[in-house]
Amino acid sequence: MKFSFASTLVMASAAVAFSAAPVVTLGQTAAAESAPLWQIQARASSLTFNTTKAGAAGVGGIVETMQFTRYSGGLEANGRMQLKIDLSSIDTGISIRDERLQTLFWNVANAPSVTFTGQLKADDQKKLLKEPVALEVEGSMTMAGVTKPIKAQLQVTPVNGKLWVSTRRPILVKAEDFGLTPGVEALRAIMGLNFLAGTVPVNFQLELSKAAPEKVATNAVMPPSAWS
Repeated sequence: MKFSFASTLVMASAAVAFSAAPVVTLGQTAAAESAPLWQIQARASSLTFNTTKAGAAGVGGIVETMQFTRYSGGLEANGRMQLKIDLSSIDTGISIRDERLQTLFWNVANAPSVTFTGQLKADDQKKLLKEPVALEVEGSMTMAGVTKPIKAQLQVTPVNGKLWVSTRRPILVKAEDFGLTPGVEALRAIMGLNFLAGTVPVNFQLELSKAAPEKVATNAVMPPSAWS
């Protein structure tokens, strides 16, 4: 649904809360602890999901692509990845549909964001700044106050001093896993649809760049207020 890297560390996955065990850094020194993080640059990135609906029985489904415009996070020096999505930034291209998703489905007044966190494997972290790396990341996703495990197959590619993190396969998010099936039904009913899918594929392509030195905290812990 509408989900910071260091050159001297062992590190590196949408939306898209990924779990994990501790990750060993390359140096494990004071210098490594102060190494810069990598942060998501939302203006250069994309984060989308597809919905499928049908107006009448026997009619083929219509697939539409929707996006989020505000999200933050990145990769910490210990290899922990974070992605926080502002649900009020949903952009479906139709304002009334944006409003219905915010109120009938997500209830953004009580649960304004979706959070993904995850941990990269140490072996994968070693390769990130050298060559494109295909990753399978296990983590967790929190939405509507419910946290569930999730897997993501990602590609990390270093380009001109930046890192691009993208989905190799869509991340499938099921409304029922987060207690949101009533929201799907409410949307279906108000739109007069025969069918509205409760599972959506999520895709993203995220540009990450090094954080400014003053934004790098000791031990590379980034509070949400520092995400950009």
